[in-house]
Amino acid sequence: MSKLARKSGQGMTEYIIIIAIIAIGAILVVGLFGKQIKGVFSGISGSLAGDVNSQNDEGSDQAANNVKRSGMDDYDKNPQGEAIP
Repeated sequence: MSKLARKSGQGMTEYIIIIAIIAIGAILVVGLFGKQIKGVFSGISGSLAGDVNSQNDEGSDQAANNVKRSGMDDYDKNPQGEAIP
């Protein structure tokens, strides 16, 4: 076996190991924070759909539930609710 073929195989093995580590990390993150992520995306999709009273799923954290909901009626107001001149 030539030296070039061995180096190519080594490089591919290193990439496979890196991809495996990233995949395991992603699975762990989703396993640990899956309910919170689901609640956040549920709230975002409800807001995008225009449902200003959308409820997050039970796994969402308190911060996501306390976010001030606003619709298109609030588009010309600053974060404090005051009209923008």
